[in-house]
Amino acid sequence: MNKLLFIYIAFCYSLASIFTLQNSISIGNQLIGCLSLIILFGIPHGAIDNVLSLSESNLSKKSFYFLYLMSMMFYAALWFIIPIFSFVFFLLLSSYHFGESQLSNYNIKNIFSKIIYFIWGIALMSTLFFYNSNELIILFNNFNDTSIFNLIFEYYLLDILFYFSNVSFILILIYLKIHNSISSEIFNSELFQIILLHITFFLFPVIISFTLYFVFLHSIKVLVQEYSYLEQKFYGFTLIKFIRLLIPFTVIALFFFSLLIFISNYYKLNISLLLFSIIGISVITLPHSISMTNFYNNLNK
Repeated sequence: MNKLLFIYIAFCYSLASIFTLQNSISIGNQLIGCLSLIILFGIPHGAIDNVLSLSESNLSKKSFYFLYLMSMMFYAALWFIIPIFSFVFFLLLSSYHFGESQLSNYNIKNIFSKIIYFIWGIALMSTLFFYNSNELIILFNNFNDTSIFNLIFEYYLLDILFYFSNVSFILILIYLKIHNSISSEIFNSELFQIILLHITFFLFPVIISFTLYFVFLHSIKVLVQEYSYLEQKFYGFTLIKFIRLLIPFTVIALFFFSLLIFISNYYKLNISLLLFSIIGISVITLPHSISMTNFYNNLNK
């Protein structure tokens, strides 16, 4: 068992103990705790896309920032034109990104590796939604501009995706193990993580469930990968230098998120805070996912 899994289990056990003693955790305390973890680890893990991309690219800084910002602006505009498509695209994009970060370090030499990443991510997202569907339906129905997203819970689509993706990934794991594409240790680790995620998503509210995964099994893992890469690439690179690299864009991201939330509340924009948050996260996810795909491609050369 690696350190991140141990920390993840320790947090889950602690939360389970709190729920046992107090029956529940107020939504306010959930948000405070989860936002604190996301600020400490979630936002920083995408704060050096510029460093990672420019270290292996012929693009100039101006070109990189232009393309990065333009992709964000284009996607933001798309939300106001075709919101359902934008929401589904966000879920699919996130699924691929999570699957890629989970499995790319195994360097699976298979023409279907991209499909495997996608299936793992779909399994993750559908499991989160499957166990928390009632909570999400109520949440989306609280606002007129997000109630339309409940379409994903209709026509048994979520159930089909849940069972298909989970069974498919387990079969893929077995196939890769039989053909010696992954070791027994990797096979057992991935199977254990799938079971652990099912238990987590089943036991805890959706905010806590997703934050536990996003912080401990995704963001910190990516931060470790980024640090290891830069440590090998640049002589004398230290943890202090790494933290200094993370700070500027983390602070900028927090400033703009705070500013946008202030504007949405102060000027009473015709958009709910929930939709505003989803759009904000999605427009950052698009260029970040592209940057990380390039990073993993370079890492596995």
